[in-house]
Amino acid sequence: MLRTALRLGLLCALAGCATAPAAPPPREASAPPRAVVREDLGTLETEADDHAAIGRRDLAAPVYARVIELRAARDERASGSRALAELAVIEHDRGHLDEAERFYRRALAEEFAEGGRDPGLRKRTLANLAWLLGERAAWQAEIGRKAEAIVFYQDALEIWETLQPGSDELVAETLANLAVAHRARGEQEKAHELLERALPIYEKTRPADDATVERVRSLMADYALRANPPHKRETPDPAEVARGLDREGAGLLDRRDYARARPLLERAVSIHEQGVTAPVELGASLSYLGRTYAGLGERDAARAALERSLALLVPALGKLDPLTLATRASLENVREPVPASVP
Repeated sequence: MLRTALRLGLLCALAGCATAPAAPPPREASAPPRAVVREDLGTLETEADDHAAIGRRDLAAPVYARVIELRAARDERASGSRALAELAVIEHDRGHLDEAERFYRRALAEEFAEGGRDPGLRKRTLANLAWLLGERAAWQAEIGRKAEAIVFYQDALEIWETLQPGSDELVAETLANLAVAHRARGEQEKAHELLERALPIYEKTRPADDATVERVRSLMADYALRANPPHKRETPDPAEVARGLDREGAGLLDRRDYARARPLLERAVSIHEQGVTAPVELGASLSYLGRTYAGLGERDAARAALERSLALLVPALGKLDPLTLATRASLENVREPVPASVP
């Protein structure tokens, strides 16, 4: 006892204690051992299954992990399909999507081989596999791999459709995501078709004023407008308009219908003067207009138009061209003095 006290004093001195510790109190009678609560595997499995069924893998995974530990400690075994499905959820929650997908698919195959006796497990595993495929599709779309995203969304859609009507909203969501992916590839018609399928499901599962419903309607209206744009009148070629007016005005000039020829040819000249045709075409139009003015007795206007016409026609066609000669003859006529009227 003395040696023990000395040893305690030395330790206290080394630790910097001000005084040596007091002697330990006498031992009390030990409390009776607590009863060990035996965790019920069935209850834990049900809890984890319920979380997994609604996609709460963050809650399901730790419970499944505990179930696996307890089974190992008790040397108990689960069915092959259940064991694989539990591992799939755990790997999925960890972000190991490749491993999780393999476990989900193996669990489904095993459940089928076991005679399909657990429809709840099958439905739950299908749903989680569809969520996983949707995650992979979203990632592919984010990095610009649109074709791969479409494949994953299509696989997810096939699964969700087998789980309807409980999965109606997820079917609509996947259809909308597929539409966006096709739209990104410029496939407007396919995108519109998918939204047409999604809209009635959204309208059935969400309020009429829901933002998602309104967004889908807006996208459908946009696609419809792109597919059937409003008819736009093509702006006529001004050069062709001027030529057409020249042809019609020259025809009226030949028939000596000067009054009707005048506005057509004046409009033709104004268009030619904008530089939309070659100078020789303006010269020809001025020739028709000058002769029209002459026919109406407007000699000054005729002389001005015909002089401008010759200035353009001679360099382009030469002095002996028929149009040049006809224009010169008309100019000579309007230059001659007007004969005095006989009293």
